[in-house]
Amino acid sequence: MDAATAWALFITGFTDTAFARRAATRFRAGPLEAVRFAEGEISGTPFAEFFAYGCDPAEALAAVAASQPPPRHYLTVLEDQPGLREAYERSGFHLDDTETLMALDLAAAPLPAPTWEVAVVRTAEAANWHNANDPQGIRWILPDDLADPRMAHYAIVRDGRLLARGRNLQLDTTHSYVSRVYTAEAHRGHGMARALMARLLADDLASGARWSVLTASRMGEPLYQRLGYRPMGTILIFEVT
Repeated sequence: MDAATAWALFITGFTDTAFARRAATRFRAGPLEAVRFAEGEISGTPFAEFFAYGCDPAEALAAVAASQPPPRHYLTVLEDQPGLREAYERSGFHLDDTETLMALDLAAAPLPAPTWEVAVVRTAEAANWHNANDPQGIRWILPDDLADPRMAHYAIVRDGRLLARGRNLQLDTTHSYVSRVYTAEAHRGHGMARALMARLLADDLASGARWSVLTASRMGEPLYQRLGYRPMGTILIFEVT
């Protein structure tokens, strides 16, 4: 898989959840892919996000301005040339976060055996409990996504506490997108995220998927590399100041 393909799958993973199909509209802004959400998954606040790759910063900025974005909007860039950070920051955006775009060839990666019991959340009652007890304090299972057979939500619960979780979206018959992977801070370093990913990826293989794509934080990247994911590029996430 090349960077352009992984980038396109990342955009689809972000914009094609069941929640996004109801609450968001994808559109083109000049050379940019873009999406406008009537409400955010977590905050509930309307926002827009623009995706730039292989695009001159001046063109990207002009396209964003011409689309008349809402007050809250982001410019997400796959870094493919030097000077991008400085160019966007000089134009009124600040760098909010950086992530690594990663892809895994499922056929080539031997998966570890899970060392923790990993459950799949299937009911509204269970989803409500997992949201209320989330270690990050977010509502990570949404009713639209819970009802969507393409989306699976995974969790590790021990002694009545939610210790780790994540979700996986089947984009098509051969590609999937992983997101919302998180382990409670007090329980990191015990292999929970690794076990959760092992179960998730085993389910991917069983369904016939060939490739898994995700974005990783600096902290999470070593875990995904050990699982066989390869870095495809650095994503810069800018927010308007």
